[in-house]
Amino acid sequence: MRLGIYCDSGVNGGHEEMLKRLIHALVKCPGIVSLHILVPTGNEAMSLFAKNIAGRHRQVTAISLPFTSEQIHRNPLALLSATWRTAALLRGLHLSKLVIAQGTIVSALAGLIAARLTRTIAVSYIPLVDDEAGAGAPATERIKFLVKRVLYQLPQQYITLNDHLRGKLVKLAPATPTAILENCVDDKFSNTALTRDAARSLLSLPQSGKFICTHIGRIHFQHKRQNFLLAAIERNPDRFINSLVLIVGDGPDAAKLLQAVQASEVLSRCVRIIGPQSDVLPYIVASDVIVLPSGYEGVPLVMIEAILAGRPIVASQVSALGSYLPAELLFPVHDQDAFVERIFAAQTYPLAELTASFRLRFSREAFDAQAQRVLLQPVPQRCFTDHLKHNPSDLGTK
Repeated sequence: MRLGIYCDSGVNGGHEEMLKRLIHALVKCPGIVSLHILVPTGNEAMSLFAKNIAGRHRQVTAISLPFTSEQIHRNPLALLSATWRTAALLRGLHLSKLVIAQGTIVSALAGLIAARLTRTIAVSYIPLVDDEAGAGAPATERIKFLVKRVLYQLPQQYITLNDHLRGKLVKLAPATPTAILENCVDDKFSNTALTRDAARSLLSLPQSGKFICTHIGRIHFQHKRQNFLLAAIERNPDRFINSLVLIVGDGPDAAKLLQAVQASEVLSRCVRIIGPQSDVLPYIVASDVIVLPSGYEGVPLVMIEAILAGRPIVASQVSALGSYLPAELLFPVHDQDAFVERIFAAQTYPLAELTASFRLRFSREAFDAQAQRVLLQPVPQRCFTDHLKHNPSDLGTK
């Protein structure tokens, strides 16, 4: 099989980390004779990763894209140019499949449309799935969803994270095969010898007298909702008097976050903004609880990492997180008081059974084996040709 990997994201977040792990699984597979990784030069981390992998494996080539999805967003001419450039690359590669990393169905469109134009089988990898705009939604939202319904028909195969997301995809694209590939994390999270005291010492954090609560993730208020965390603290200042709240990460709302903390006496007293870290393990181990008040999620890596490291994580009850975490670690998405209650009760939750389950479920071995099974299996020809019959009208509606 000649396989391609397409990622035009300019950020290096959870989706990109999982794509790297997928690539590591595929380079071990004898059924793949060539692996071509298309990534933008504007994403230094992904570009360097691709070049390093290509340098270590003869069957791998790294191909630079001169654009990112962020650069062509809302720019039809830039999208058209990026699509034609990508199509020209694909025509020379003669791929069996192109795996396209999609944060949502509207991301990586240049790769998705280019695959359709060149009749390359397009595999959409772990896109988050939109909910249908209700009758009471604004007309613009309903129109956007109708456009997205067309886009959901473009891939010839989906790879998603769990049954919840697969069910949503089946409703939107019933003719498209959808496989499940659950995430995996580095073994260091379940095998670490680092203790809480040693981690706190390493990070210059108080050894005692402080309850440490940590948020790890991209600083993006709509998605990760660090602003919701800040609002919950300000609403319950007495609960956080002897607490230290660490916010680890970077992102488009980092400046807003800093400004909000500096402008509040309550927040400036207990919140510490750490910034991005290449290794989050010490922060997880040093904490009493990890928090994830997201507005939406797939299967967040930090959730798996925290449980494997033996630390509770309190998350908003969104998507399918209830199929991974017990009710004691979940809160209604808009309830700040319930969020705070869960934060301070979480440290008493017995994690041993959940940790053991996660260790089996999210192991590297399970991920590698399933990744190779999913991608080596042929896509039913019926689905591929059914999609191609609709090329002119589908492309005409974009």
